[in-house]
Amino acid sequence: MSRVPALLVMHADLAAALLRAAERVYGPIEGVEVLSNEGLSREALERRIAASVTAWPAGGLVLTDFWGGSCHICGASAARGHGELVIVTGINLPILLDYLHNRDDTATEALAERLQKKGQESIRIQRGQSA
Repeated sequence: MSRVPALLVMHADLAAALLRAAERVYGPIEGVEVLSNEGLSREALERRIAASVTAWPAGGLVLTDFWGGSCHICGASAARGHGELVIVTGINLPILLDYLHNRDDTATEALAERLQKKGQESIRIQRGQSA
């Protein structure tokens, strides 16, 4: 099985910052691209995403910050007709780390489902204890 590639597409510098944070925990990271929507029209962002995913003959993951935002919409639009390309939204550090740990031995669709579950499990509430 080959490595599932990923493109982080997020607002401002969130994608680059998230990747830097993941490197602090995981170590050096190769094969993950980042793209900011900053200063790009919808059409330009869609073209940039499409240019990245075209290089993935076996598909991959476009990881975006939130559902319905420009990054998600342009990612979904660019993904049409690109085979096994999956958009996963709501990416946080636990999800990105799980992707990195499992991208070499999990198929694209299964990995996307795994990441969705990881994201749901990573949100917790902890209340402070009263004295």
